[in-house]
Amino acid sequence: KSTILKQKADQEQPALKAGGMRIVQKHPHNSDAKEEKDKDDQDWETSSPPKPTVFISGVIARGDKDFPPAAAQVAHQKPHPSVEKLPHPQHVKQHIHQPRK
Repeated sequence: KSTILKQKADQEQPALKAGGMRIVQKHPHNSDAKEEKDKDDQDWETSSPPKPTVFISGVIARGDKDFPPAAAQVAHQKPHPSVEKLPHPQHVKQHIHQPRK
C-alpha cells in the first residue's frame, strides 16, 4: 500500500485546484521542438522590444508620471482623523446604579 502512495507522489500532478476549479497545466515534453522554436524566435527578436501602450479611462498612461509610488502608498494607508474624538466629560462621570433583583 505504501509503494502505491509513493508512486502517486512521484508522478506529476495533472491539474491544480484554484478557487474550486481545476486548472490544467501543459508542459512541453520534447526539448528538440523547444530548441527549434528558440532559433526561430532569435531571428525575429530586436534589441529593444516596443513597450505596450496602456490606456486608463481612454487616456494613454505614462507610468510613474501619472501615479507616483508615494501617491500609491498614501492611498493604501489608514486615514487619520483631523480632530480626535474624546468622550464627553459628563458621560464619563455618570454611573447609573441598578440594584439586582
